[in-house]
Amino acid sequence: MLKFMTELLSAFAATLVKVLPLSPFQQYIQAFGNLPYLGILNWFIPISAMIKIGAAWLGCIALFYLYSIIMRWVKMIGD
Repeated sequence: MLKFMTELLSAFAATLVKVLPLSPFQQYIQAFGNLPYLGILNWFIPISAMIKIGAAWLGCIALFYLYSIIMRWVKMIGD
């Protein structure tokens, strides 16, 4: 049963990938990947650290709203 569901899910994903268009940002990402000074710029502006901090912040906000919705559903807190 699990194997059947896995095959069904992978077939659906393959069909979905064929239908969806390519990323419109792909050419820009490839162009930025070839920049010679991008590694030097990362010494002064830590882009990867900014992305990690932003993702953690966004996760905390999403978790807060999820708990808020669940607590309202359970009627533990007021409107």
